[in-house]
Amino acid sequence: MSRKYHVQKREFLNQFTNWRAYIIASVEDTTDAVRCCSEHDEATSRVFFEIASCSDEIELHFSLATAEERENSLYKANKLAEVVNAFRDAIEKEVATINERQSTQRHAGAASAVH
Repeated sequence: MSRKYHVQKREFLNQFTNWRAYIIASVEDTTDAVRCCSEHDEATSRVFFEIASCSDEIELHFSLATAEERENSLYKANKLAEVVNAFRDAIEKEVATINERQSTQRHAGAASAVH
């Protein structure tokens, strides 16, 4: 049986695809997995999350083997999303601040050159 996935993504993290930074996220869908006995139980999803910069790689582990590990993995995924979203929001604000400051400086420089 071929594997199905809830998500299976591989993306570059830079606009320039020749730069190495990437992210890979994969969560297998075990909806149709065999559940005959614990010895042959295929119901544990394969979960893979890797992120890399230009020089470093990390793989985060998200075990779904036990109820406690599933709860912890979901907590970890939610925390990761929360921090990444806050980080993105902060970068958006800082980019807007810098762009505004540079625009104001250019206008001030142009105005002083005219007079």
